[in-house]
Amino acid sequence: MFDDKNSFINTNSDVQNSMKQVFILRGLPGSGKSHYAQTLADDLVSGDETQYFICSTDDYFLNENGEYHFEKQRLSEYHNLNLARFINALAEGIPLVVVDNTNIKKWEFVAYASAAVAMGYQVKEVIVGEIKDKSLQHLYAKRNSHGIGLKTISKMAHLFEW
Repeated sequence: MFDDKNSFINTNSDVQNSMKQVFILRGLPGSGKSHYAQTLADDLVSGDETQYFICSTDDYFLNENGEYHFEKQRLSEYHNLNLARFINALAEGIPLVVVDNTNIKKWEFVAYASAAVAMGYQVKEVIVGEIKDKSLQHLYAKRNSHGIGLKTISKMAHLFEW
């Protein structure tokens, strides 16, 4: 499988040997986090939907037709719902749980990591894509599925916490 920067994912990972794992994805909109999440599931548990769960706050912004409609005033509420859904997946003992959010600031994912550790999961943080590369920021602005513009993506890159 592919790796990103210093992140190496072993396809013969502990997930296949009943180790419970959480992957917390971080990256700019359009960097490929959702694709990476699905690739993890395909590689680590052969895409078996009973063996993985992907938690993305973006899911809450989809209408009944699958169209994305961002509502800034509901962002906090939806992040809380996503965290609750994540904790439920852990409580069910799902072997592979992936958090697919931008997680620009570290505080944005600390609750996920803390809950996972408390419930006996191994946690891996993965930065998807290049954060500071201006040419890639242009690409991300063009290809992200939520219509987030270059100005916002560049601001997010500037605020990104390592």
